Amino acid sequence: MNSTNNIPGPHIDDDLKWKAKIFMAFIFCLFTVLLLRLLNMQVFKGSYYEGLARNNRIRIISIPAQRGQILDRNFEVLADNRPAYNLMVMPEDVSDVSSIAGRLAEILECEEAEIIEKIKEGKKRPYNPVALARDISFYQMASIETQLYTMPGVSIDATSERDYVLKELSAHALGFLGEISRRQLEAFGPKSPYAPGDLIGKSGVESICEETLRGTKGVRIFEVDALGRKIHVLDERAPVPGKDVVLTIDKRLQLAACRSLGGRAGAVVAIAPSTGEILAMVSSPSFDPNLFLSPMTPETWKEIIEDPMHPLENRSIRGQYSPGSVFKVLIAALALNSGFVTPDDKVYCPGSYSLGDSTFKCWRKEGHGHVDLATALTQSCDVYFYVLGERLGIDRISSFCQDMGLGRPTGIEFRDELAGLVPTREWKQKRFKEPWQKGESVITAIGQGFTLVTPLQIAKVMSGIVNGGKVITPRILASTQMTQERNLNIRENELAVILEGLKAVVEADRGTGRAIKDPRFTMGGKTGTVQVVRGYTSKLPDQSDLPYKIRDHAWFFGFSPVENPEILVVAIVEHGGSGSAIAAPVVRDVIHEYYVSKGVIDEQVCQDNR
Repeated sequence: MNSTNNIPGPHIDDDLKWKAKIFMAFIFCLFTVLLLRLLNMQVFKGSYYEGLARNNRIRIISIPAQRGQILDRNFEVLADNRPAYNLMVMPEDVSDVSSIAGRLAEILECEEAEIIEKIKEGKKRPYNPVALARDISFYQMASIETQLYTMPGVSIDATSERDYVLKELSAHALGFLGEISRRQLEAFGPKSPYAPGDLIGKSGVESICEETLRGTKGVRIFEVDALGRKIHVLDERAPVPGKDVVLTIDKRLQLAACRSLGGRAGAVVAIAPSTGEILAMVSSPSFDPNLFLSPMTPETWKEIIEDPMHPLENRSIRGQYSPGSVFKVLIAALALNSGFVTPDDKVYCPGSYSLGDSTFKCWRKEGHGHVDLATALTQSCDVYFYVLGERLGIDRISSFCQDMGLGRPTGIEFRDELAGLVPTREWKQKRFKEPWQKGESVITAIGQGFTLVTPLQIAKVMSGIVNGGKVITPRILASTQMTQERNLNIRENELAVILEGLKAVVEADRGTGRAIKDPRFTMGGKTGTVQVVRGYTSKLPDQSDLPYKIRDHAWFFGFSPVENPEILVVAIVEHGGSGSAIAAPVVRDVIHEYYVSKGVIDEQVCQDNR
């Protein structure tokens, strides 16, 4: 056998050399790519990747600032803060979202999808912790703490939670906090002081003073391990607490109004006539503002918003009602000031008033006989004011009401108050495509017809009457300066006649509010009863024999002392019946408390009387 057959030929050596060259070229290209990649990472994008690396090792989170307190005029606390524990998550550190969400949902007794949605939403704002649950219970905290080592990115932070001292008794005035919405976050933009899950004032004082109350967040920088667990704190900047807000509200009067209203649907507003300071503001039924501090179940939210009594509605500034006979005070002031009547002019009241083919009845079937202006106010004679309504006409009535501040928001710091309605010829033509009729001026003069007012508007305009014509903007923040909108220049003799009539409402034997007379101080006022449905007559003074929805609304406003009023209180009780029997005692109780707080009346005597 030829031994030369076992020796490789030249073509085989060439093939190996070619393959070696290809392999070397591949290795060269590979190292070139790696070198270029390394050059890109280290030189061109070095700072970017350095930041990512730092974020993997270091966390920078915000520290919530303690919210400022809300205090009453005597610096008594209305809204405070208390210790609480919040469940937080760093979305970037959560690898298995579904698993962790399922375990947390079981402990928190909430929907798993809700937690997943919060974590996904948080990923849009890198390395910002998101609150999954606020103010969790001790049991929930303990259950989560035992599993934290298996839930990367999850932590429990000690913080403070809002504490409303009076709960539902001041809910509408103080407002409530709620989680910031996605729309609100987007409105603030990239430099937003808020993060998903943060609380923000949603209504009342909490909303209008949000920037003052919220404070400034602090910053904490700490190092974490590969699972996102905290190792130690590197640096920290303490948060700046929010500033306290002082209100014009008097806590004692607020409690007295709530206690007297007794859960009935309605509202109470107490005001200082000479300054416009709100001393009490109550709306009923109410709600517990603490409910909104944590996400509520759909069932709870549905129960609140579908409640036929509308507990979220602030009736003090959003309840719109016909003013009833309290409106007669405005008509009396206008008629005197315009010279359409003198204090001595008398009108005969036979129990009804005829105008064309229409007959308008007085509340007293047998009539009041010959009455002057003061007597007409005292006994609330409808016929007297029918006559004034026809004489004055709707143009003068509407103009005067608008000058007093009706038909538009009062100007109080709240942003959501309603304007009410002052009817005019133009309004009716536009609304109903019909001209104004004389008979409509007649019923407008007794507070019926199209006119709509809020309790705060009545407090404002009646303050303007009893203080001599100074129309002052109501205010609830002690820091807000007093603003006098205008002066109606009510002459002293005109004011004296009006005050005489209003004092007699309470003090005189035939006054419609005589049941609330108190010999320890002078008080004036005016009753009002607004018919809700015509044609229904009760056999009882309190209308308790009628279905609730067709009972009359009960109004009363009172002020004291008559000679130089320091406090004026307005009360309306929806479907309460008679203003003198139902609303007047509420006003009396608040004014009593005012004098008790001043030390004029002995507190024990007041309690005994109740």
